[in-house]
Amino acid sequence: MPINDVGYRKLKNGDTSSLFRWFAICDIGVQLALKSKWVKRIMLSAWLPVTYWAVGFFLVEKAIVADQISAMSQGVDLNQVTSLALQESITNRFSFFPGFDDLQEVFNTDDLAEIRNTVWRWMLMTFFRYPQAIIILFLIGFIAPSLISQDIRSRAFLLYFSRPISRLEYIFGKICVPSIFIILATTLPALILYIIALLMSPDISTLPQTWDIPLRIIIATFGLVIPTSAVALMLSSLTQESRFANFSWFAVWGLGHGAWLTIVLATSLQMGLPLFHPDVMQSEIVSNWSAISLYNSLGSLQSYIFGFETFAESWRGIISLFGITAFSMTLLYRRISSPM
Repeated sequence: MPINDVGYRKLKNGDTSSLFRWFAICDIGVQLALKSKWVKRIMLSAWLPVTYWAVGFFLVEKAIVADQISAMSQGVDLNQVTSLALQESITNRFSFFPGFDDLQEVFNTDDLAEIRNTVWRWMLMTFFRYPQAIIILFLIGFIAPSLISQDIRSRAFLLYFSRPISRLEYIFGKICVPSIFIILATTLPALILYIIALLMSPDISTLPQTWDIPLRIIIATFGLVIPTSAVALMLSSLTQESRFANFSWFAVWGLGHGAWLTIVLATSLQMGLPLFHPDVMQSEIVSNWSAISLYNSLGSLQSYIFGFETFAESWRGIISLFGITAFSMTLLYRRISSPM
């Protein structure tokens, strides 16, 4: 009868470096999240809008090429184009998006580089703000609420802090979990769309015309990851029940945006104009209260990053996000117990 060695196995890799202690916490969180079928389904659905936007970029570049052919036949500089075909292509596909009117000004110029850069920025901003924002809402709602609440319920954080790990390392490891999924569901598709657009463009001169767009995508990712992860983890730290944290997460989004929509409805009735009429949306009361919606605040930040709003126009949303993030991180830090 064979004798089995049931003793302790020797640790192969030795102690984890202090610079990567957070990685073990992140790795555990990612593995637990991937066990959920809903998380996998949401991640798959996050890539579905890519097809729609890819076709949009194809039509944009097709219209630009058509304008260039027309310019060549007329002996006009290729960088000075009439953008009627491009404007028609964009209008037919994206005119139903809010904020489409902000794009119309660019068609008053004949500078091809400016037109292309502005149109690409606007399309990627709408990609961030509309389909991906809704997907991120549900994705974080299924991932983040259990990240800390389960540790509190099972007292697992005592095991974490039995090792030389700090609160900040623990929090950073937890924040990295939803961050990874946000990057895979939003940043990576956006960068791929940019590459697709480059491949569809007629020549390499498109790259220096649009070099700033990947940087804007990366900055917009940080603007999306930090506030949403901070709020979700803060809610997770307030309870031992993941379902309560899950409900609170959707309530934060729903109640804030619902309150703002109520203000919009009341203003439209008072002014006697249709809901979401430009005069209603630009009214002082609607603008002043837009920051009570986390969705609107993120949208203001993204509009500022992609260059469609000035700081004077978006400061309410930016300040609101900064305040929410600071409050959430402070409360989260206090809720994490560590024998320091």
